[in-house]
Amino acid sequence: MKTLIKKLINRETILYGIFGVMTTVLNIALFQILLFTGMDYRIANVITLLVTKLAAYVVNKLFVFRSRCENLSGLAKEFGRFVITRGATMLLDYFGLIILVELLGVNQRIGKYITTIGVIVINYFLGKKTVFKDSRNK
Repeated sequence: MKTLIKKLINRETILYGIFGVMTTVLNIALFQILLFTGMDYRIANVITLLVTKLAAYVVNKLFVFRSRCENLSGLAKEFGRFVITRGATMLLDYFGLIILVELLGVNQRIGKYITTIGVIVINYFLGKKTVFKDSRNK
């Protein structure tokens, strides 16, 4: 049981949680601001997702997974993996929100909260197992 707790609660998961909260706040705040300007929620969501995905790359690379690439090629590969995996979850986030709002009648803001929570969990595992897998702890 202690081994399981140590695997679930460690420096990496705590930092992911802290920075995850920060990027989630950025995600939701920027979305709200763009909605306030009268922007269509779908466009606001795309802008928000692009900004927060880039911010997430930086904090995950530097602080959560402590990724260090030995050369530009390694950095390009890592960033490519990030773009692919986060692009996939961005599609889940984008279309998930549309499905919740337009098909299920969920409020735009509530739908955003729901999709964001699901994507956070998926992104952690993709980041750990796919994006930063080669360069951790160097």
